Amino acid sequence: MPGPPPYTQYTLTALTTEISNLLADPTQKYWTVPEIQYAIQEGMYVWGALTSYWRDSSPFNLTPNEGIYDLSVKLPALRTRSWTLGQMVADIQYSILEAPNGILGTGMSGQTTVTAILNAINRARNRFILDSVLPFTVTSMPVLLPPSTGVVTFANNIGYLHRAAWKDGPSGTWTNLWRQDNYSADAGLYQWGTTTGTPRIFSESNLTPLELQLIPPPAAAGILQTISVMSTMLDLTKSGTTFNIPDEWIHAIKWGALSELLSVDSLIADPARAQYANTRYQQAVDFAKNSKSIIRLRFGNTPLMIDTFQSIDAGVPMWRNQQGTPQMAGIMYDLVAIVPGSPQVAYTVTADVVQSAPIPLIGTDDIDLGPEDIGHLIDYVVHILTFKCGGKEFASTYSRYNDFMDAVSFRGQINKARIQYLKPTMEQPSMEEGERPDVYQLQSTKKGGGK
Repeated sequence: MPGPPPYTQYTLTALTTEISNLLADPTQKYWTVPEIQYAIQEGMYVWGALTSYWRDSSPFNLTPNEGIYDLSVKLPALRTRSWTLGQMVADIQYSILEAPNGILGTGMSGQTTVTAILNAINRARNRFILDSVLPFTVTSMPVLLPPSTGVVTFANNIGYLHRAAWKDGPSGTWTNLWRQDNYSADAGLYQWGTTTGTPRIFSESNLTPLELQLIPPPAAAGILQTISVMSTMLDLTKSGTTFNIPDEWIHAIKWGALSELLSVDSLIADPARAQYANTRYQQAVDFAKNSKSIIRLRFGNTPLMIDTFQSIDAGVPMWRNQQGTPQMAGIMYDLVAIVPGSPQVAYTVTADVVQSAPIPLIGTDDIDLGPEDIGHLIDYVVHILTFKCGGKEFASTYSRYNDFMDAVSFRGQINKARIQYLKPTMEQPSMEEGERPDVYQLQSTKKGGGK
């Protein structure tokens, strides 16, 4: 369906010109048009991520026997994951006064290399998905010859596993699998190692990181479906490589990579800016861990009750095998589990979502932001554009960033007053993590992680 009409007070070209004048660079020699527009795009993504400013509704179709839906796939125009490696590299090159020629690395000064930038980006991406616990990915793995031990091996890109379910091949029946360690399994199912049947438990306690113990071992072939956080080795040879990260959080990867690049013992080292970049990365992680994209779901004119995946699994354990019209839903960031989970026709559900910022792509496109908030966007843009200057010039713009964050906080207070159900809906991530924890007292202060 067509979206609402945008604000029309500012075009991208007009805003770019105004920012150039504020930076005392009206001829755009030191800050070029593409550089300024990268900063505008980042500012819009950050504003949208921290304020839930842009919201929209769109229908999507349910598929018989699918059960779990990824709105980044079903509604790609609203839940975008389109930022590319080439854009990321060029943006970082601007930030460290290097020729912005992307992954080719031509014309760089020698203070760092494009290879170092690419590797830092890849590490920052994998650091972010583990620290922020998003995005979750649904994967179905056929198990055609069930091992007698019940141990299955994952591909090597599982960061860590959040949820698992088993579909029995002969019957087609789904069973939720509950996480336990082997000690608990031994106590509850003493002879599980000598019998086979339908798996009901999975354990990760005494195996290598890429192995999973199904308890009891499956008696027949089936499908192991998992929801996990996926690490990856990005294809660093292709400028169009995307990150499978919601665009509103892509700035975290940029700041994480800059933190690493400016921390190494090289010509580019700058401890002050490295610390700033790391602070911005950590801030993005903290916000991302408590964010949500799905606000409300409707079947026709009937609202669907929303709960966590954990609550759905515990309260309606056979939901994947049930048929009928949609009654309720589990949500987990961009993932939706519709209950009952086996619709026999292609029902349509409408989702109210926090959409990724509507980025203007053409020079005359309107900036879809009210004039009362344009000044906050300008504050953010001027601040991050002076990052490459460093020293006192950059420090002199800290107040602009503080004003931007004050505006974010004020916008949040407006949301709480106007949208009473938004706060409990947005608390779904912490509720899911609390009910089915992946990390004890989840923190984001350490690099790396594992399944």
